[in-house]
Amino acid sequence: MAKKRRLLLFRGDKPLWIIVASLFLVSLLVVYSATAAMAYREVDGNTSYYLFRQARFIMIGFFVIIVVHWIDYKYYARYARALFRLSVILVMLAYVIGVSFNEAARWLRIPFLGFTFQPSELLKVTLVLVVAQQLGIRQRVIAQIPILPPLTPGGWGRNPQRSFDIWYKTTRPLILPIVVATLVVLPSNFSTAAILWVTCMIMLMIGRVRQSELNRLTLFAIVVGGLLIGTMYLAGVGRAETWANRLTQFIAPGETVADTKQVSQDRYQIEQAEIAIASGGVFGKGPGNSTQRSQLPHPYSDFAYAFIVEEYGIVGGIIVFVLYLWIFYRAGLIVRRCSRPSQGLMVLGLSLIVTMQAFVNMAVSVGLMPVTGQPLPLISLGGSSVFFTCVAMGMILGVSRESEREQQENEARLRREAILAAGGDPDDEEAEPETVAAPKRPLVLGRRRQADAHPAASVFDSEDEEDDLVLVDRGDGNDWDDRSVDGRREIIDLMDDDDE
Repeated sequence: MAKKRRLLLFRGDKPLWIIVASLFLVSLLVVYSATAAMAYREVDGNTSYYLFRQARFIMIGFFVIIVVHWIDYKYYARYARALFRLSVILVMLAYVIGVSFNEAARWLRIPFLGFTFQPSELLKVTLVLVVAQQLGIRQRVIAQIPILPPLTPGGWGRNPQRSFDIWYKTTRPLILPIVVATLVVLPSNFSTAAILWVTCMIMLMIGRVRQSELNRLTLFAIVVGGLLIGTMYLAGVGRAETWANRLTQFIAPGETVADTKQVSQDRYQIEQAEIAIASGGVFGKGPGNSTQRSQLPHPYSDFAYAFIVEEYGIVGGIIVFVLYLWIFYRAGLIVRRCSRPSQGLMVLGLSLIVTMQAFVNMAVSVGLMPVTGQPLPLISLGGSSVFFTCVAMGMILGVSRESEREQQENEARLRREAILAAGGDPDDEEAEPETVAAPKRPLVLGRRRQADAHPAASVFDSEDEEDDLVLVDRGDGNDWDDRSVDGRREIIDLMDDDDE
């Protein structure tokens, strides 16, 4: 009994805790060695300054993970939309009164504290919450309804009321947040906007949105995005010219571009990263023995992976790569144990953002992508990146903790029922049945049931039949808030009569 009453500080998926701790350890090693040259330039040679600064960020991050993972995931929905709107406002505010680093206005300075943070980091988390919430509410009918109204005036004219209902009941709450978040981030950070868009598209795909609807949305995004970026380039707005120069130099390094200074700087960064990786060899030069940290721009953030390979070799680089892959793998296992679609979709989206950001940083460091400004999550020097990544990891661990608790409760209930069926006393700890098979109610990558004669009947009366790979709700249907069932009943009018 004493063991059951003990409050465990670290709950949820244990391997995920180990991964986070390992990445934090790598962060301390990287930051201490990579910031040596910067310490001599900026803090009078105090090489421990940035180490202790990063250590403070890590301690705060660990505390954030512990606190967040103890919060029931349902409470996130109460403030998800409000926090999303706030993050959009803060991102836009950064363009007006924000602090610029490397010619990009992405940071806001907190009054009276002197700290700066990136509002886009908050936007990443809140967007995933909103999309997961809206998909969870519509999970039982999303495969039978359109997510976009007709994109031509003629289509609207054929049935204006239905087109308006599609916009109001599905496009506005589900798709509009994705579009708004992408557009507000795009002018200053194309790579972050791309990560957000790809993450949300994967969430929509796994969340049972029809492929034809995804194709329409993708085509619409390509056309509108191309026109928008072209207009920005011609008008000299945002960083469109920088993106064009970087893409041109990546595809055709010998081509002449307008901003030769920017291209020269990017080419220098890539060359130094390649030298660092090539000189690292298999096992690296050892901790603190880097010779490129004085020449490599931002070895503690944008090119942290190249610095890791230099000091720890290909072996160290592979270990870090596997740690991020392991995060996504563990998140996948958590998704399979989830009892509600909104839980699994939230875990999927948050893990995708963390791992995709890591892979972009690695791809830039090894020359597989044009230069971007993506840090290495949980490793690169920085406060807001570490803080909000820890918030995301805390949410994932919180869902894992809830899933474990539900599984333990189900096993205890079944054990008690088995003892009662055998005529024993359920309060007697020695009266244990030989075997108890606990039924699983996970959110699985199962198969979509073929619809019956009436689509609505097949959606709401379906049990556990499986046909197509999709997320199937095997929980109690109480997704995120009390309005989920009403939401399903409202959008049932949008279901297509000719759907299979």
